[in-house]
Amino acid sequence: MLSLARGLSRTYASEGVLVNTVSPAFIATPMTDEMMSARAKEQNSTFDEAIASFLREERPFMELGRRGRPEEVAHVIAFLCSDAASFVNGSNYRVDSGSVATI
Repeated sequence: MLSLARGLSRTYASEGVLVNTVSPAFIATPMTDEMMSARAKEQNSTFDEAIASFLREERPFMELGRRGRPEEVAHVIAFLCSDAASFVNGSNYRVDSGSVATI
């Protein structure tokens, strides 16, 4: 997907079309709620304990130690849709609590 977006950003920039991507990680959504509910049931723990163990065991490099909020992703998207991002093209914005720093 990232390669496609970069290719499109080159192809359509001359027409004024900017193409960027946003890569969120472990955001508080119905999907991750369901995942954490299932984990809590499997571990015989609370929902919050399931989140804490998931972060500790599966996502130890998420430096903020919590799930992201949908509005935190939305703010990045709103920026990319605004005139403030008029010189941003072919970029990927990771909304991931800093986990990319370990890659």
